[in-house]
Amino acid sequence: MTSPIESVQPPTHPPMCSTVPVLGELPVLLTQRLDRLERLQQQHGDIFTLNLGFTKVTVLCHPRHAQHVLRDHARIYSKANPLWDAIRGLIGNGLPTSEGDFWLRQRRMMQPHFHRERLTAMVRLMIHAIDEELVSWEQYERSGRPIDLFREMTVITMRVIVRTMFGSQLGQQTADMVGKEMGFALDYMMLGMLTQKLPKWFPVPGRKRFTEAVQRIDRALFDIIDQRKRDPNREGGELLSMMLDAVDTETQQRMTAQELRDEAVALFLAGYETTSSALSFAFDHLRTQPQSMKKLEQEILSVLQGREPEMSDLRRLPYTLAVIQEALRLHGPVFWIPRTAEQDDVIDGYRIPKGQEVAIMVHTIHRHPQQWSRPHTFDPERFSPDLVATRHPLAWIPFGAGQRICIGKEFALMEGQLILARILSRYEVIASGSHPVSAHIGTTLRPKDGVWVTLRKRTPQPSGHATAEVPPA
Repeated sequence: MTSPIESVQPPTHPPMCSTVPVLGELPVLLTQRLDRLERLQQQHGDIFTLNLGFTKVTVLCHPRHAQHVLRDHARIYSKANPLWDAIRGLIGNGLPTSEGDFWLRQRRMMQPHFHRERLTAMVRLMIHAIDEELVSWEQYERSGRPIDLFREMTVITMRVIVRTMFGSQLGQQTADMVGKEMGFALDYMMLGMLTQKLPKWFPVPGRKRFTEAVQRIDRALFDIIDQRKRDPNREGGELLSMMLDAVDTETQQRMTAQELRDEAVALFLAGYETTSSALSFAFDHLRTQPQSMKKLEQEILSVLQGREPEMSDLRRLPYTLAVIQEALRLHGPVFWIPRTAEQDDVIDGYRIPKGQEVAIMVHTIHRHPQQWSRPHTFDPERFSPDLVATRHPLAWIPFGAGQRICIGKEFALMEGQLILARILSRYEVIASGSHPVSAHIGTTLRPKDGVWVTLRKRTPQPSGHATAEVPPA
């Protein structure tokens, strides 16, 4: 059991992993991927400390540790650390980085726009955005040329977030520019974290380019915010309009242009990266699991029967959701959640001193052998309600947990179901090559060198045509 310091005997420090000079474990982690963390967990247990060169981080590998930091004692763990400081360089004081009363105010204003009834209004926007991009896939199907699914997924999810965030007001050329600059900024953040303590005059590769990227993003977003503010007839169906009209129930205040910009960037960043990575990894796993692919296809074809999905259909696609959940378990883009202890604490008998940086290691929690049978095997069946009930409630945390859980969780899962449904209603997706996709470790986890597939067009299925019953998920 975990609890703040109150024992009579002084607790011990977590074991320190042996490290190479100067940079500690960092080079090993970046070259050996995240497998290194699992080996360290087997060697040292669920709590140990890593020397990362620029800092020492206590790694937490069990769901109960996530509950301790993110729920039970969240008030004494802050986001005052180099990673969050680097992220603030892009998203400012948006929901993921803000804290205290300001965070609570912003959350109160944002939360109603992500309730199910508001998301229902976005389904049509999402489907149209997905279908617009899938038109370009026809040339690949006709030619038989392989496509990089990760690249294509990123384009689709970017179009979805642009449409749901800004409606049709953000032109495609501007949207492409914003997406390109966002991609560079996201890649730079890990380097920004590692070099944050260096003096500003020290030449860091990409720092100037990062500043320019943020400036370009700002010019585009401030321009559209100004346009929408001055438009008395603006639509209310997409997020920016809803945020413009939002009023805090306690203070009666609206968001400023800067606050709108910060929240828009945070949502944009989360909305297109998380889902595209998860779906790309899902297709990579499905190529080795033909039975899972068959079941997924059968569910989608049987439920939709050739028509566009509606919000009410999503609950009838449980296996489709489980495929996304399992992909997020094995390759969640957010593979760690850093915090800093603001006062002395104890976790599992180990001393966590004030100022210590801790990392809830989502990667190892999602593979913990006490929580997951055959933890390295892709198996969507493990997300059936009966099996979910047997695990710790924080054994699966790709969106975080506690009051700071990602506000866009349901948006991302809904988006993923709709994308899978639209793709597999039109195409059979066939892996190109036999080698598994490796993961690139940066600010987030994403496929390295792409996920290459070929497409085969399905025979059109008449709307309302009966199909075989799908086995229960």
